[in-house]
Amino acid sequence: MINQLHGPWPTMVTPFDAHNHIDRSGYRELINWYIDHKAEGLYANCATSEMDLLTIKERLVLVEDSVRASDNRVPVAATGNLGVTVEEQLDSCLRVAGAGADIVMLVVPAGYEKDVDLERYFMTFVEHVETPLGLYEWPIAGMRHLSLQLVKKLAATGRFIAYKETSCDIDKIRTLLEITKDTELSLLQANMPYLLEFVKAGGRGTMSIASAWIPDLVAAVIESGRIGDQRAVDLQRTLCAMDLAQRTVHPAGTKYLLGKRGVPIASATRRKPHDLTSEQIYALDCAAEYWFGESGDLRILS
Repeated sequence: MINQLHGPWPTMVTPFDAHNHIDRSGYRELINWYIDHKAEGLYANCATSEMDLLTIKERLVLVEDSVRASDNRVPVAATGNLGVTVEEQLDSCLRVAGAGADIVMLVVPAGYEKDVDLERYFMTFVEHVETPLGLYEWPIAGMRHLSLQLVKKLAATGRFIAYKETSCDIDKIRTLLEITKDTELSLLQANMPYLLEFVKAGGRGTMSIASAWIPDLVAAVIESGRIGDQRAVDLQRTLCAMDLAQRTVHPAGTKYLLGKRGVPIASATRRKPHDLTSEQIYALDCAAEYWFGESGDLRILS
């Protein structure tokens, strides 16, 4: 089925307990909450999950728990190619696939200046990993965005079905939609300010940090934009404001806001600084009171 992936795909947070271990009970609750709030897929083991600060065993726990808790209700994607050498990265991909991921995501690696070398790198995984693959532009120093020509070549293989694109360039996004529309590669771009424009241009889904705590609002923007609902602009404006607020406190603040929405997880993180400041908590409390009803539902959608 061509371009079948759609809707919000939360880049999932990893909840930790008081001992800095993965809170697996809270994680399962989070997964159920995502699905109940319009998520059409889950992205476990990504930057928002703090994957670079997890052990290999912990990464696989996230994948296994996501697959088990989602219970085939939605597909699960997870980053695979982590490690120092290509051999280590390939082994990691095979482990992620073995843990049950529906899509093994490949981070765009730093250090490949020429498309021909980067294409050869990706084709190594095509040759050795049977699970459908995805592309992940992890927004870190040294990461490059994929060229239009390379995306077209990779899409033509039929092996890549998801693309978390982070250029934040609406003109490039429109072109990517055009060159992938007759392929299996679904463009799941991460930018929220352009989400409505993306939908109007034919886009259907997003892997984004906003989807990690307001997937229902993201879904509403996508659906209203798709059908031409007059509320689309107001929903998009609210999404932009909430997205900007989240970026200043992510990922600890994202976990805190999920708690305000009724998800039983702590805001603990392995990133530095580890804790929210008293000022940030005060501001988030005020914003949450404005954004959410008593049960954690979004006021704008009520």
